[in-house]
Amino acid sequence: MTVDAILEAARRLFISDGFEGTSTTRIAEAAGVSVGSLYEYFTSKEALVAKLIKLHCDNLLDTYALAFRAVEGKGIAALADAWVNTTVDAYAGDLDLHRVLLDQMGKVSKTRHLSRVSLAITDLLEQGLRSCGEPLPRANLRLAAFVVESAGEALVHRAILYAEDLFGYELRRELKLMTRAYLSSTDAVAPET
Repeated sequence: MTVDAILEAARRLFISDGFEGTSTTRIAEAAGVSVGSLYEYFTSKEALVAKLIKLHCDNLLDTYALAFRAVEGKGIAALADAWVNTTVDAYAGDLDLHRVLLDQMGKVSKTRHLSRVSLAITDLLEQGLRSCGEPLPRANLRLAAFVVESAGEALVHRAILYAEDLFGYELRRELKLMTRAYLSSTDAVAPET
């Protein structure tokens, strides 16, 4: 319960005051624990951000697995829509917190952790493509899943960081159009020689 109280207090303060404006002392006070108790669980506020990022990523993986299972056999459009809805919904409820987490991500998360999460999402998406029940014109489904995951996450992250006014229904619609079109298109570009 102490850890949950600390994480919730950190979440609230990061939203209201930003990362720089939040101290471990204020987080401890808001959580109703001593600073010493906070340090028993988290060595710094960077460790708190890292834990919040990990919780978000773990939740995201579980949510993708459920979403893709729900549209199994329903075609490319259903899978693309499940991908986009899950991705956007994962951030939409707490844009202010995610802005802080994204801003700190490169400072507190090791590249191998970020790549592990990205590749785990890619794996889930590839499985979803294989079981969507519709033939896909993409020759390499692993590459297709990687392209969709990378493009989607980059677009959503940039909207949160740089253009929050674009983060909404229209972004969701455009991302669905882009994903559906890519997954359904045949290779129209001549191979390079």
